[in-house]
Amino acid sequence: MENFLKDIRYGLRTLAKNPGFTMVAVLTLALGIGANTAIFSVVENVLLRPLPYPQPGNLVQIWNTYPPQVPRAALSPGDYADWRQQNASFSEMGCYAHISQGFNLTGEGEPQRVLGSYASAGLFPLLGIRLAAGRYFIAEEDRAGSSPVVILSHHLWQSRFGGDAAVIGRTIKLDNQRYTVVGVLPADFRLLRWPDLWMPIGQYGDDLTEHVHHAFIGVARVKTGVTLAQARDEVVRLNQQETIQYPDSHKFFGVLVEPMEDPSAAKLQGILLVLSGAVGLVLLIACANIVNLLLVRNAGREREVAVRTALGASSWRLSRQLLTESMLLSLAGGALGIILAACGLRTLMAFVPADLGVLRESGLNSAVLAFTAAVCVATGIICGLLPALRTLRANLAGTLKQGSKGTSGSGHRRTHNFLVISEIAMALVPLIGAGLLLRSFQHLLEVDPGFRVDHILTMEVEQAALPFAQAKQLSQEEWIQIGQKQSLQFEQIVERIRALPGVKEAAGIDDLPLSSEFRQASRFVIEGQPIPNAGARPIVQFRTVSLGYFSTMGIPLRKGRFFTEDDWKVPRAVINETMERRFWPKSDALGKRINLCSLDPKPCWSTIIGVTGNVHQFGLDGEPTFDVYFVGGWTPYVVVRTASDPVALA
Repeated sequence: MENFLKDIRYGLRTLAKNPGFTMVAVLTLALGIGANTAIFSVVENVLLRPLPYPQPGNLVQIWNTYPPQVPRAALSPGDYADWRQQNASFSEMGCYAHISQGFNLTGEGEPQRVLGSYASAGLFPLLGIRLAAGRYFIAEEDRAGSSPVVILSHHLWQSRFGGDAAVIGRTIKLDNQRYTVVGVLPADFRLLRWPDLWMPIGQYGDDLTEHVHHAFIGVARVKTGVTLAQARDEVVRLNQQETIQYPDSHKFFGVLVEPMEDPSAAKLQGILLVLSGAVGLVLLIACANIVNLLLVRNAGREREVAVRTALGASSWRLSRQLLTESMLLSLAGGALGIILAACGLRTLMAFVPADLGVLRESGLNSAVLAFTAAVCVATGIICGLLPALRTLRANLAGTLKQGSKGTSGSGHRRTHNFLVISEIAMALVPLIGAGLLLRSFQHLLEVDPGFRVDHILTMEVEQAALPFAQAKQLSQEEWIQIGQKQSLQFEQIVERIRALPGVKEAAGIDDLPLSSEFRQASRFVIEGQPIPNAGARPIVQFRTVSLGYFSTMGIPLRKGRFFTEDDWKVPRAVINETMERRFWPKSDALGKRINLCSLDPKPCWSTIIGVTGNVHQFGLDGEPTFDVYFVGGWTPYVVVRTASDPVALA
């Protein structure tokens, strides 16, 4: 230990005598180690950290599939209820709604728009969630018509109610309906993009045995001794039984049972692995630079090494000294790298979009610091080993005879040349990757999104939704009447926006272009054409827009006309040109009728009145989908075209 401390003190003095070399080496290593630390902190958080539930390896999610377009779809309430009763592979089974729903929270304080979702009584106990206050849902609350209750998220509890434990038992209003608060979730609970509150599935609808509307994601804990394959086979068999019993709604649905994971993990896995490889190459390039610097520096120390050898110092003692100096550089670079990583993460998190909020939980925890320490040790050995060996294998006797500081033979030059070539080769990989990325980015910039992107401002204006139980009972005529009423209300709001200074046009849509999810899709049939079996029917993306939407967005009209107020009264549709070319290649689509309610016993035919240009709904890197637009109803997203900078108007 005493010799080791001597090596450290000597190494510190030696490095202090060469501040220029030391500073360059430490900064180079800090950049390489800091980049690896920052990226690993995200990888550890998203990909390596287990789910925050007891025994996460036994948890699975259960989906329907809708091949080939939809690899994961929600289960119907009836399927969930049947499989929960009939399965023998799961010790527990629960479910939650696959999307969140907006509610107007009123009562104490200012009105607030919140997101709510639905969960079965067994979901939170199944996941091992310990509530911060109150109780779980109970089995009776899973039944339709049960008393309306809610469990608050920890964030809403703190922000709205100040963390007051007395909120349990208090009544709140959601869309003018009273709910009793029965519990509060812990701060670290996350599921389905963090809804503000949860309701039992008994509040979802009045018929939790129907098999048509797909609404829930199943969650189950596999029994001890049952494999994932066995559980999957059983659920497939149960689904086949449902197909026999309900052929119209089930014959084209499959089923998927997979290990439960954070939904952000699959989305980010590819890019995080690429980034990990890139920063790994950056660190290797930094190491090659340091090796070169140490070789040059140690070449000037050959006389010092020769003298110490002549005085009796062993090769092991000298190599340990040189490796200690390399390790000191690496540790100093690691310490500075941790600071750079912390600052970089803080800056990066400010730009994380809302749907990737899981990234904000990345930080420098014990696992990340252990990784950084391991990287520092490995870097110190890699950087110091070759220079130490080259120095000890030099002609030290010749160095003493010449009386010079050192020599640089052909071996040194070959090593130097090899390292330079290696650096160039390693630098070419990310350089080529960056070039390809820029080329792809340039290509995306050249893609026409189908609408004018300049001077556009978007906002969200929500309205209380109809209860599901009431909505599904409405006839087509009743829907049209409600749509007319909502259209008038929405137009009044839009007229006020249009009257604002600097606003040229304003309109609404229920889902903005360039979104990332296939949320509104339906199979359809065409009047007068052969009706394929249900599983072979084509899929369209459908949108509901307000009057003036196409002109506001600058979407061109190819044929026919846009919507008018008369189209609120009868079902009419506008399609895109990709859909017309595919289904009416030799004729005109105008006047033709399509039915998107192809599984409903009551057909709802819509007459095509116009054809628009294509709009990229799900990103610029994909082909245009088949799009159908309807008019009327409440469209929560308002698009505003301004005469000047939209940021100033916002």
